[in-house]
Amino acid sequence: MTIQDVAIAKERVRSPNMIIALCGLLILFDGYDLIVYGAVAPSLLREASWALTPGMVGRAASITLFGMLLGALIAGTLADRIGRRKVIIGSLLSFSVMMIGSGLAPSFLIFEGTRFLAGLGLGALFPTVTALIIEFSPPKRKAMAYSTALLGYLAGGIISGLLGIMLIETYGWRVLMFIGGAPILLLPLFLRLLPESPEWLATKNRQAEANRIADQYGLPNPNPRPAALRQVGIKSLFSEGRLLPTLNAWGIHFCSLLLTFGMVNWLPTIMNKMGYDLGSALLFSVTLNLGAAVGLLIGARIADLGNVKMVVAGMFLLGACSIWMLTQVGQGLQVYGLVALAGTGTIGTQILANVLVGNLYPVEIRGTGLGFSLGIGRVGGMIGPAIGGAVLGAGLAPQWNFYIFATVGAVGCILALATLLYKKKTV
Repeated sequence: MTIQDVAIAKERVRSPNMIIALCGLLILFDGYDLIVYGAVAPSLLREASWALTPGMVGRAASITLFGMLLGALIAGTLADRIGRRKVIIGSLLSFSVMMIGSGLAPSFLIFEGTRFLAGLGLGALFPTVTALIIEFSPPKRKAMAYSTALLGYLAGGIISGLLGIMLIETYGWRVLMFIGGAPILLLPLFLRLLPESPEWLATKNRQAEANRIADQYGLPNPNPRPAALRQVGIKSLFSEGRLLPTLNAWGIHFCSLLLTFGMVNWLPTIMNKMGYDLGSALLFSVTLNLGAAVGLLIGARIADLGNVKMVVAGMFLLGACSIWMLTQVGQGLQVYGLVALAGTGTIGTQILANVLVGNLYPVEIRGTGLGFSLGIGRVGGMIGPAIGGAVLGAGLAPQWNFYIFATVGAVGCILALATLLYKKKTV
């Protein structure tokens, strides 16, 4: 062993699991800040000085997701150009400040503005963190590693629901928004510990730096990418046989995000309208996320065996069936079981759909591919909360939300099955 080999061995003191854990913590903040809106929505409707309607509350949720759409579109391409680390740090700073701004908002108009700006940061964070996790994960454990990190998202949703139960009645909804800004206190930690992606560095002719970070985390040294072989920019999403897979990916994200944000933003309110008290309605939000966590780990284990497309299709179908069944049963424990299954088929599906889409693209355009797919999918995410507001605002039975969401889940299943038609070499 040479002196250089000894030096490298001494430097290799970190595990890629640490990066996955840091990303999971970032995603926890992301999940809390986004899903907390479902916990505060019933209280916003009771905010006497603002005199809000269900449609206005749904509009604020959709505005947040519009911000996420723009953030994802911009950040995905930006992360491929300037690196994952810079975009992640900037996103963390921006959404933390805007969450605090939401808690201080003196009017609903300003509240909507801060939610939009928070959405920019949240939208920028997600595709960039996804790319970083995929690039730091062991080759045969990408789905499980990503799903484990994304448990942070579910934990954020669970925490927001529990804090809603404990704090809203006594302290009001604003305290939950202030808690969402707490990540700014951890900014120095991420500045110190979060590295750049070795695979991305290799695409920028920074091979020595890429090899050093890869060796430090026990990863294979990334292969150099000659300039002639590099594919960059938006056009690359539609070249070399990627047109149909890219459109298919956008459809999958459209359906999964419509389901996810439609359910997380309106489930407590829908269940409240169906006769459950506020505490029980908020508990359904916790159940939705717990069901997603358990189902996701099972699905990820199967996906790592090489069946991610079939797993995503099956989870879409599970979501469609369980949501439809919520319209067929009365109150009882079986409702909690169905909500848990719906969590697997909505939030869990969305998480594994990110793995499916991320694997469609090479590292040079992975951020762009994920960013645009998630960005287009945010249109579905905007429509989901708007559906809830429109249905309730029109005086229709709240079960109509579930009929619509179940139909979207069935469409998502078909789109996921369609990805089986594409050979790996074309994407």
